Amino acid sequence: MVSNAKLNLKSDSVIRLFFSYFLPSLVAMLALSTYSTIDGIFVGKKLGENALAAIGLAWPIFPVLIAFELLFGIGAAAMSSYFLGKGKAFRARIIFSSVFYFAAISSVVGGILLFYYSDSISLYLGASETLLPLVKEYTEIIYLGAFIIVLHPILDTFAINDRQPILAMVAMLVGAVMNVVLNYLFIFVFDWGLSGSALATVMGHGIGMLILLQHFLRKRGDLYLIRAFDIYAILMATKNGIPQSSAEISVSIMMLLFNHIIGGISGDRGLSIYSVLMYVGIIPFTILLSVAQGIQPIASYNYGAKLIDRVRSVFTFGIIFGFFVGVFMYGLSYYFSPYIIPLFLQENINARDSSLFYDIRDSMMIYFMSYILLGINMVSAIFFQSIQRTLGSLIITLSYTLIFALIFALILPKIFGFVGVMYSYPLGNLCACFVVVLVILYECKKGVLRNEV
Repeated sequence: MVSNAKLNLKSDSVIRLFFSYFLPSLVAMLALSTYSTIDGIFVGKKLGENALAAIGLAWPIFPVLIAFELLFGIGAAAMSSYFLGKGKAFRARIIFSSVFYFAAISSVVGGILLFYYSDSISLYLGASETLLPLVKEYTEIIYLGAFIIVLHPILDTFAINDRQPILAMVAMLVGAVMNVVLNYLFIFVFDWGLSGSALATVMGHGIGMLILLQHFLRKRGDLYLIRAFDIYAILMATKNGIPQSSAEISVSIMMLLFNHIIGGISGDRGLSIYSVLMYVGIIPFTILLSVAQGIQPIASYNYGAKLIDRVRSVFTFGIIFGFFVGVFMYGLSYYFSPYIIPLFLQENINARDSSLFYDIRDSMMIYFMSYILLGINMVSAIFFQSIQRTLGSLIITLSYTLIFALIFALILPKIFGFVGVMYSYPLGNLCACFVVVLVILYECKKGVLRNEV
C-alpha cells in the first residue's frame, strides 16, 4: 500500500494513485458492510424473522441520513480537493469548516424532530401492528444518534481528500470492530434486543468519528477546522452534492416502495426475505462504491490542475475496473449464497418454514444481477460529480437509482408478483447503462472529455 506522503496526484500513474485510494477505501467499506451484515446475523439468530423484517422496514431511514451527509459532504470534499489542486488551501479549509459546523447543528435538530414523530414515521414506513413496536424500538435510538451517523462519513470523505486514506480506513475499521463487539454484548449478553443493535451502530460510528476528528483538530493535514463560516460555500457544496444526495434519496424511495409492495404481496415473510437481501447486498454495493470513490480525489484534483488527459484516463480505468468487479461480485454471491443465507436464520427455521431458504436464494440470484452493471453507473455518476458536471451526474444517478427501477416496480409485480419486484432493480440498472453511454457521448463531443479541451 502506497504511503500517503509519497502521493503526487499530478504526476503519479493513474493506476498507482487509484489503488492508493481504492485499497484503503475497500478495507474500510468491507469493514462497514461486514459489521452491518453481522448486525443482521446477530438479530436474525437471536431475535428471529420479525426483528429482521422490522429492520428491513427501517432501512429507508439510513439513505435519508446519508443523503443529508452527501448533500454537503461529498460536494464540499470535491470542491476542497479542487481548490487544493489550485493551491488555494485556505479556501478549502473554509469550505470544510463551514460544512462541518452546519451539518453538526442541523443533524442534531433533525434527529430530535425525527424522534418526536417516530410513531408516524414507523407507520409510514409500512409497519404492521406486529412490527410497529419493533420498528420504533430500533429507530428511536438511531434518530437520537443521527448527528453521529451524519458526521462520521463527512469526516471520512474529507480525510480521503486530505490525502489520508489510511486514516479513514483505520477509523472505519476500529468503529466496525467495536460495533460488532457491542452488538454481541448488547444483544446476546445484556439482552437489550433491537435497541441494543441500534445503540451499537451509533456507538461504532461515534468511535470512528472521534478518531477522524482528532486529525482535523490537531491540524495534521492541509484541511483542518478554522473559525469560519461561509454560507456561499455551503450553497455551492449543496449544488455539487445534489447528484449523490439524490441517489440516496432515490434509494430510500425505492426501499420504501419495495417494502410496501412486498408487504402487500407477501406480508412480513416477504419483508424478511428483502431484509436478508439488503444485509447481504450491502457488501457488493459498498465494494463498488469504494471503486467509484477511488477515482473521485484523482479526478477532482487533476480537473482543478487542468490536466484533462489524466481526468479522462482515470475515468476510463474506473469504468473498466468497476464492470469487472461487478461481475466478480455476482459470481461470488451465486457460489456462496447457500452458505451465507443460513447465517441469518434461526436453527429451527426448517420446521417452521421449510421453503424460506430457497425463496431467499432464488430472490438473491435475481436481485443481485444488478451489481453486474451497477459499478459502471456508480463510477460514471461520481466521476461527473467530481469534475463538477452536476447535471450529467444527476441524470445518471436518477436513472440507476430511481426512474427505471420505479417504472419496472410499478408494472412487473402486477404480472409476476414477488419475483417481479426482484427483477425491477437489475432491469433498471440495465436501462441506466444506456443513459450513461449517452452522457459519455455528449461529454466526448461537447463537454470536458472532448480532445480539444
